[in-house]
Amino acid sequence: MGEMHYLCAMSTITIPMPDEDLAFIRAYSSAQGTSAEAFLARQARNLRRHMQQPVERDVEAATAIIDRQIDGEASYRNHIEKKHG
Repeated sequence: MGEMHYLCAMSTITIPMPDEDLAFIRAYSSAQGTSAEAFLARQARNLRRHMQQPVERDVEAATAIIDRQIDGEASYRNHIEKKHG
């Protein structure tokens, strides 16, 4: 089976970074058989995909992430009032 290729809209940006960071990215990506640009684009895609995935319930419970529908400040004030009131 052949390789799958697809076209998508591409934008170009300029990212200022220290020379040593750019040298590292170039060396690392070259060792992986790709360009620095392709490596950074892949990392951005992976980050976007990761951030778009919902957090699993067990992970959410373990990290104490507050539900977006809860008014955190009001809940905290109510808790403090009950505790010290």
